Amino acid sequence: MTSRRAAMATTASIDYGRLIKARDIQAQAEARARGPAEISLLQAMIVIGEEKWGQAMAIAEDASYPWAMRAALRGATVLVRDSETTDTLAFLLGLSPEETDRLFIDAAEVTL
Repeated sequence: MTSRRAAMATTASIDYGRLIKARDIQAQAEARARGPAEISLLQAMIVIGEEKWGQAMAIAEDASYPWAMRAALRGATVLVRDSETTDTLAFLLGLSPEETDRLFIDAAEVTL
């Protein structure tokens, strides 16, 4: 019986590359809590509402803002988490990081 146990012990292997670490599980949970990685601009517009969206776009058209920022907002069709476009939009709307998370969560519920 001992030789059989020894044979089993020597053939067992662990693929450490496939193990999920506790910090990875935590990071995945935090990402899920923040909402999806991207939403459409239309979904965001619907959640934000016409009045507040219009105010933000009026500010974005102000020539004192960098041209690239204004062009990015005008040309966006999708908002990607942790992108400069999303950060700029959140700034223009006066959204905190938590409110930006809520925007992504709520917008993902909007079906077009």
